[in-house]
Amino acid sequence: MIARIAGNIILSATVFVVVSLLVGLGVSWWSGGLLSGAVAGVICGLAAAFVVGAVSMTVGRSAEHPREWRGDENERSGRGPDRQEK
Repeated sequence: MIARIAGNIILSATVFVVVSLLVGLGVSWWSGGLLSGAVAGVICGLAAAFVVGAVSMTVGRSAEHPREWRGDENERSGRGPDRQEK
């Protein structure tokens, strides 16, 4: 559990740094303004880190309890077109 949380934090921080640098450098090169590049980079980096963290937690939860939202196949009723009566 702690390793999963630590991995999620490391992944989110890495995504934040990479996206912030790429977007910041790209915007500052395109517009010529250092401040606008830094602001755009930080905003996009935070958004990307948030999305990666949310997706990571969602995937982790669905991997823990895969049958919780699907229902157990053994609990389904025996009625239906694919079942033959005995």
